[in-house]
Amino acid sequence: MHEMSIAQSILDIVQEEMVRHQVDRLSAINIAVGKLSAIVPSSLSFCWQVLTDQSDMAGVALNIREVPLTYMCTDCGHNFSSPEMTFTCPECGADTPMLTAGRDMTIESIEVADDRQTE
Repeated sequence: MHEMSIAQSILDIVQEEMVRHQVDRLSAINIAVGKLSAIVPSSLSFCWQVLTDQSDMAGVALNIREVPLTYMCTDCGHNFSSPEMTFTCPECGADTPMLTAGRDMTIESIEVADDRQTE
């Protein structure tokens, strides 16, 4: 399960950013996972939970947004999404679509916890 090493990498990156920006607590980490990234979101969530459960990051939510496969036809310039791999442009029928999104994993944002207490 390579999701454990991915969860560890996310944790390492986030902790570096916390030090860099002098942040003590987080509330959430928002990531985008491409449909072709070979990352199973439920497995990544489970690994995150296991990794952070007994640490100072316990309770920090890992919000995962799945990025669909997005293409651009190199013939007509049409941009489109598809639930599966495709090799044909739905606009012009050309067999030249280029995958433009759906392969990567990105940390989109890190939400800092509001330490203010409501009285």
